[in-house]
Parts: sequence; C-alpha cells; structure tokens
Amino acid sequence: MAKEQVSSIMRALQILECFMDSGTEWTLKALVERLDLPTTTVFRQISTLVERQYLEQDPIRKSYRVGPRLYLLSSAILGHSDIRSLARPEMERLSDVVQETVNLSALLEHDIFYLDKVETHRSVVCNTRVGSRAPAYATSGGKAMLAFQSEEYVDEYCQWMLDQKPMTDSTLTDPEQLRDELVKTRLNGYAMDNGEIETGLICIGAPIFDMTCRARAAVSIAGPSYRMQADQAFITREIKKSAEQISELLGYRK
Repeated sequence: MAKEQVSSIMRALQILECFMDSGTEWTLKALVERLDLPTTTVFRQISTLVERQYLEQDPIRKSYRVGPRLYLLSSAILGHSDIRSLARPEMERLSDVVQETVNLSALLEHDIFYLDKVETHRSVVCNTRVGSRAPAYATSGGKAMLAFQSEEYVDEYCQWMLDQKPMTDSTLTDPEQLRDELVKTRLNGYAMDNGEIETGLICIGAPIFDMTCRARAAVSIAGPSYRMQADQAFITREIKKSAEQISELLGYRK
C-alpha cells in the first residue's frame, strides 16, 4: 500500500479516535486544533467519513458526531451493540406481554437495519430477519426514527423516495403523505405501518433516544392485522412504555 494511502488511513483513524468519549461532538476548528493538522486535510477526511455515515453533522451547530455506520460496525465487531444488549430484556418482556414479534432497528442510509428480534410462539409471525434491511418509509420503526431527524435529512429522504416503487398496495408513495405521518408520529410518540411492507401485517413502532436526545433506534411490534387491530390501544401503550424504558437505559432524560 502506498505511503500516502497509509497516511490517509491513519489520519481518518485519528479523527475517529477523538469521538471515543460517549456523547462527544467536535467542530472542524476543534479537531484541527486537537490533531494539529491542516484544515483542508481534516475537512477532506471528515467529508469522506460523513459521506460513508461513520460520522454525521448537526445541521444547526455544524458540529460532528458518531454516525450510524460506526455504531453498526462496532456491533459487528463485538457481536452485539450496547443498545442491543440493553434493549434485549425489555424486548423479551414486551413480546411476552403482547404475544407478538418485537424488532429493534436502526437507520442506515435510506433503510432500517434490523439489530435484534424476539419471536412470538403464536401462529402467523413477522418475517423480518436480524441483519436484513427494509425501506424506512414503509416501516413503523423507520418512520418513528425519521420523525426525529433534521429537516434537511427529511428533505433529502423525500427526494430519494420519489424514485422508489411501492412494496404493497398500501405503501406510501407520496413524500407529502410521509411528512404528514412524521408530524403525527412526533405528536403521538409512535408510528404505524399498516400493510405497507407486507400485506396483512401491521407494525407499531416507537423511537429510542440516547443521552444526546438523538433518535438512535426504534422498537416495534409486528403481527397480523386481525390481532393487532383488536389490541391496538393496548399495544400502542406498551410499545411507547418499552421505548421509554430503553431510552432511559441509554441515558436519555426528558
């Protein structure tokens, strides 16, 4: 490997190591001063890391923080992420109470990435698989997380959504409809997928926040429409309660 390539990798690692403290955010100026590197060099490295979602930029403060791909990379290396291990007992409790499948997911690019799953023993179950992906706009967990992203993020997402094809007859295809649902999600604290990713399947999801008040993941309940509709009020209360419990474990405080 060429010496310049090695140097570039080392600089990228130096930048990522600055984010090892939980909740740390860095401005470009602060990173330049900390690393004692030229501004153009640090900016070039950060731009690449943001493009690959290892870092993300706060649109208002213009500071940088850990991105979703870095969380997923650490999850792959460790075998499980801290959020997965923290959420698992509550997911098992929730599945036992509602007797339906419970999923844990995170945003990755325009999709959700399934981090964990607790199966129900009842007939007719959800076909999601840990490690698989699904379009965020067609899932309750995806909408629950999208609702708490920045306006710029949602604008970009809606632009991308214009070129996507519906997965079922119920899938949202109009970005304005999605925006309306995101507003309702912020008001109600939960989102719903009514047969949008799989006909006859209803999912109800709620966002999980970390100590920086970021919607880091989502927990969702999935089941056949005839069961979910009958118990919808109960299931909605339980999913919101579980999301709040897991958020508190991650250090979130209202």
